[in-house]
Amino acid sequence: MKHHVSTASRLILAGMAAVFGLAAAVVSRATAADLDGACCADLEERIAELEATAARKGNRKVSLTISGYVAQEITVWDDGGESNAYIHSLGPTQATHFKFNGQATIMPGWTAGYMLRIQDLTGNAFTGGSDAINQVNDTKNDDLNAQMAFWYLQSEDLGKVSVGKLAHAAKSAAMFTDLSGTQIIDNYTFLAGFPQFTIRSGGDLNPAGLTWGQLAFCYAQSLPLGGDCNGIVMNGVRYDTPTIAGLSVSASWGEDDFWEVAGRYAGEVAGFKLALGIGYSEMHDEATTGAAVSSQKDTQFFQVGGYAQHLATGFFVHAAYGHEDNNDTLLLNGRRAENGEHWYVKAGIRRAWTSLGATIVYGDFARYSDQLGPGALALGATSSTFDRFGGGIAQEIDAAAMTVYIKLKHYEAELSGPALAPATTDLDDADFVSVGGLINF
Repeated sequence: MKHHVSTASRLILAGMAAVFGLAAAVVSRATAADLDGACCADLEERIAELEATAARKGNRKVSLTISGYVAQEITVWDDGGESNAYIHSLGPTQATHFKFNGQATIMPGWTAGYMLRIQDLTGNAFTGGSDAINQVNDTKNDDLNAQMAFWYLQSEDLGKVSVGKLAHAAKSAAMFTDLSGTQIIDNYTFLAGFPQFTIRSGGDLNPAGLTWGQLAFCYAQSLPLGGDCNGIVMNGVRYDTPTIAGLSVSASWGEDDFWEVAGRYAGEVAGFKLALGIGYSEMHDEATTGAAVSSQKDTQFFQVGGYAQHLATGFFVHAAYGHEDNNDTLLLNGRRAENGEHWYVKAGIRRAWTSLGATIVYGDFARYSDQLGPGALALGATSSTFDRFGGGIAQEIDAAAMTVYIKLKHYEAELSGPALAPATTDLDDADFVSVGGLINF
């Protein structure tokens, strides 16, 4: 009897163990299922968030990269009779922008690609017209602008051919040699300056409406660029050789019509970082980017620039020179444009004194000689000297891909000509102090 009960008990215990084991397995599977469901639901939610914020591509064959920067300044100015403060951009060619870059591999060593760059020209202090930013107008809104749109084919061995609205061969060949980290925010052009400000004479606005830009005028583009006279983006075809030992050569042609050639070098030699650039342009298009000021244009522009930085100490110097030959350019008023030239030097030190990033301290000087615009010539001017003194401090913030800075500029000029009125020969100086920031993305 005891043996019988013991066997039955064993059977009952085994059955109970099986039941409990089955229940535990069910509970375990249910719990795991719940956990898996929560995990997957969270994963699906994260995927949905990424899809909502991701840039969409038209196909899987061509890559897509979106980049650019936002740059704005606050400038306090004093023109000798009035002072004020304006907020503005760095445009037109170095303003806030975003760009789409794409590339696809055709076969080993061969790629095709494109670039579309959109600028925000709100607050553009450079361009003229009745709404130009000057002493009586603090705002100008040019909205968005498609600055570049081109495609290219590139071979590692044969070079690169680009077609569309693009930067041409000699664009900024001298200016872009500035590797100090301050090229965008401070250079020898008036892209971030105030060329449309009227010069004062004896504390009063010049009665003839003479502006600073009329003493830094480039006929290649019919604009008061100061330096980099043919540096505006235009339609055309450009060819770049492969870079060999730091050296490359470029050539381009544009419609109606102009052509350019340039050479560039970048490298390190004996403890120095070096960059050199040289370019030559011929322009025959009367209209170009600015308003037409000539009935016959035959303008040649030569530029050369260089940069040297001692890597151990951070001391650097950048210099640029440009000459525009306008003897065969006939203005709408029947006069011939004068030849003009400019030169520029920037020197300072670039060192990482803090953990934030490099600090750049610099001073610069520019001179614009006989770059007389149509307005100045109409007043009877035959020669001019426009000097710009300045300097600044820029702090790079590596963690945010950002640069913050302060810069100072002092303008002074002399104008001469036998028919000039006294109010045009007695010109007041002007001062500008800018605080700004630029953040890349």
